[in-house]
Amino acid sequence: MKALFTTFPAYGHLLPMLPLARAAAAAGDQVVVAASEDLHRTADDLTMRALGPSLPELLAETNSRFGEDVLGYRSDSSQLLDATVALFTTIRADMAFDALRAQVVDERPDVIVAEMWDYVAPLVARQLDIPLVTFVHSPATAIDEVLDAGLVRALTQRGLTMPAPVAAVQLWPNWLETEPNAPGGEASLALRAAPYDTTEVVDIPAFDGARPVVLVTLGTVVEDLTLLNAAVRGVLDAGADALVTTGFTATPEAVAGDPDRVRAVPFAPIGQLLDRVQAVVAAGGSGTTLAALSRGLPMAFVPRIANQPIVAAAVADFGAGVVSGEDSAAVTSAVRALLHEPRLRDRAQAASERLSQRPSPGEVWVALRDRVPHTSTVR
Repeated sequence: MKALFTTFPAYGHLLPMLPLARAAAAAGDQVVVAASEDLHRTADDLTMRALGPSLPELLAETNSRFGEDVLGYRSDSSQLLDATVALFTTIRADMAFDALRAQVVDERPDVIVAEMWDYVAPLVARQLDIPLVTFVHSPATAIDEVLDAGLVRALTQRGLTMPAPVAAVQLWPNWLETEPNAPGGEASLALRAAPYDTTEVVDIPAFDGARPVVLVTLGTVVEDLTLLNAAVRGVLDAGADALVTTGFTATPEAVAGDPDRVRAVPFAPIGQLLDRVQAVVAAGGSGTTLAALSRGLPMAFVPRIANQPIVAAAVADFGAGVVSGEDSAAVTSAVRALLHEPRLRDRAQAASERLSQRPSPGEVWVALRDRVPHTSTVR
């Protein structure tokens, strides 16, 4: 069988899918990943195909249509919701539909596995009558219905109707859902969270002291160095050392702090970072969150954008984390709780145990193969 994995052009959307894609390849099936070219470095062991636009190009086009900086960091514009929905649905479809359709015709996949916020793949799957699987890596949100309406507009523009996925792979567990519109049902296949990793071992500097170590990560795209450095100061003031990631957009030199107690690296596989820490301070990306919980690590959140507040609230409600303010004093208080309140670590360990009981990527892929015809209908 041949599978085409597709994603919205951002690291946090692609990385959670890679364990399933690798499981498909390990099972002997053909796997192709269609993604913006700047994401290819994260999966050089898989067959990658370039698919534009990149996220910066998509943001630029959205700002052009809605007004300059309507999607700017923490924008208060009344157009923000409309622009966000268009960015994911109609605007990206305008920019990517033809290219993805051509790729599908060329690759002739038996199934398309589309990340949950990829609203272009459903259009192509519907037009070419290819089985579609949705990959759900994040919790339900209050704007899901609005995004679905945007998808309907993109379908209608092309004379198409809504496709019916043959399955939904549920990486985000239902016991961490906070919205009543959370997906589920017979088509859902639960999947065990697997922290992103690579066979290449990254050089991560070690610490000399006996203090606990806390990971500080705001994701692969760090636009707020003030917040990053405030979080680092908060960790140090709590009596811990800070292992910091600066992602692909900042540099380790931008991180302030005692060099004996701060180790900063650019992007590194989170699977290797988590082996070295006792707690995590994060913005609230779903991949980072599930990775940390899978290792039983309590978390402090400084949520910034998108669905990060929902992720943070869900983990806090479960008892495995706390939501912090953005100043260093608030982070200090939060980190002290992570390190010294046993209930938080106990609940993080409970989350780890529950996550470990979910089916592995290999098991899920076997279940998916049983639901998909193995002969491509693409002509």
